[in-house]
Amino acid sequence: MNENTSNNPIEWLRRVTHNDSINKISRLSGIPYTTLYKRFKSGTLSTDEIIAIARGYNLNPVEALVQTNVINKEEATAVRGNNGLRLTSISDITQEIIRRENDANALN
Repeated sequence: MNENTSNNPIEWLRRVTHNDSINKISRLSGIPYTTLYKRFKSGTLSTDEIIAIARGYNLNPVEALVQTNVINKEEATAVRGNNGLRLTSISDITQEIIRRENDANALN
């Protein structure tokens, strides 16, 4: 675990909000004050709340999920094989096919 991660989501919350008040965190994240108050008491945050807080503080939500150990770094960055192709536009795939064909022809 690196210095930016914590097993405790409330420690992460305090760090990224610079110990802002519950009221300010509520206002920026859109999470009701009473919900955040209960979360501080229980020491937990839901995945949706982590994402809302990250967005409210202009942080990368995926990195926030990594830092709170909801997902690991490999899960956050892994796009492999057909999954990568599904996320790629037809135009980009076509350009890559042409590039590969040109590279193959240049070798012959």
